[in-house]
Amino acid sequence: MPYDRLQRRLTESGSPTVTTLPDGSIDHFCTVAEDAAGSLETRDAFGREILGDRSSLSFAVETTEPGGQAVNTAKQLHALGGSVTCYGHLDAPIFESLPFATVSMGAPAIVYVFGFSDRDVMFVETSEVAEWTLAELRRVGDLSDVFGGDAVCCSNWSSVKGLGSAFHRLSDADAPRVPFVFDPGDIVGCRSDEVADLLDAVTALQDTFDVVYSANRQEVRTTAAPLSGPFDDDLARLAAIREETGITAAAMHARDEAVAVTCDDRLRVSNYGVERPVRHTGGGDRFTGGLGHALACGWEWDVALACGNACAVYYVESGSTGGPKDIAAFLDEQPPVES
Repeated sequence: MPYDRLQRRLTESGSPTVTTLPDGSIDHFCTVAEDAAGSLETRDAFGREILGDRSSLSFAVETTEPGGQAVNTAKQLHALGGSVTCYGHLDAPIFESLPFATVSMGAPAIVYVFGFSDRDVMFVETSEVAEWTLAELRRVGDLSDVFGGDAVCCSNWSSVKGLGSAFHRLSDADAPRVPFVFDPGDIVGCRSDEVADLLDAVTALQDTFDVVYSANRQEVRTTAAPLSGPFDDDLARLAAIREETGITAAAMHARDEAVAVTCDDRLRVSNYGVERPVRHTGGGDRFTGGLGHALACGWEWDVALACGNACAVYYVESGSTGGPKDIAAFLDEQPPVES
């Protein structure tokens, strides 16, 4: 079982050097008040209130945290013992509390996360994150330092418009061929030509790095939509994405499983269920961190998927980012998952 091997790996986990980039946000976690008696519990209830006679709703900010996909992924990598540097948009005092190295390229986005029992809803203020280019990264660091470690984790194609150009420019960069885990973020709703641009950019990036495209189920289906189908299942979609781009692997993370297609194999690793989630937002970023850590350490692919699953579920269930001892103890308490 990959989870049994993951527990052994966690006890001997090294400290790989990993870079995350390029976003950053100040995340306000909020609840929406229905009336003086309580808050709205589900997105459906929220939608009914908006579509009904109400013209205004009250909300309360419960907590404010440093966030963004690059920051959240770095939190997980650091918790697992990695030597992490986050290159992001971190110009705000709240990021000074982060326990790993940071390099800022500008002001962060402002995000309001409205938490509901089934799923969160996020509202994002437009920021200079959207205007990011590779030149901004060159301004704050040497590319040999940024990309000279054991792995790279990059996120947020949907919000960072400069990633396409950056990937093409990096196609001839002088950098070690290491895993480059790329989570595109919320691309659901993108036009087919926008998805084609994404696939073209990822294809170029593979010239320099071992690209791992990692997305959730809806994002994978959006990515595969312009490709030749029909597809029997998500593994077939991932295979089509990998064949179209020539990348090292295409992976999917979901509540029930993580799956991946590499040049040699097709893998499924079932996930643990969560009855009472504390957090929805950020679980995918912990999956990216767990996956990136495992690949940077050279672990087997099924163990890497199990690591991503365990990190994500631990966060969703507890609301905190787990280290090796936390994840190992969590796995000890779980019943066996169906293979």
